[in-house]
Amino acid sequence: MFTDPLACTYNSVALSLPRTGTDKSHTFYRTPDGEFSINIVNPPRDVIGPVFASVSLVRTVPDPTTADIFGQIRSIRNGFTVGYQFDSTLEQAAVDIPRLRATVLALVDSTFEGRIRTGEK
Repeated sequence: MFTDPLACTYNSVALSLPRTGTDKSHTFYRTPDGEFSINIVNPPRDVIGPVFASVSLVRTVPDPTTADIFGQIRSIRNGFTVGYQFDSTLEQAAVDIPRLRATVLALVDSTFEGRIRTGEK
């Protein structure tokens, strides 16, 4: 089981995210104010073949420019997800996953992210 709480840093600010729930495939963490949440999808290894796992970090903040006549404010949600795909029966994943992660993180720089946000294909 992952640690509780999870600790990470966002823009030089230390975050502590206590576990808020868990089930067979998911573990949920959230800051006490609800601004940050982490969802870990990590299916059981009771099947042979490919495993699809992910870690998502989401920041939710109010958008005061969206208040309606009732004072309802829409929330803005921005997130980043890392997905994993590997064969649970082979040790090759221990070698490949760190290399693949480093390759993708090097690819996804600020220019690449800008292209994603603007819908470039």
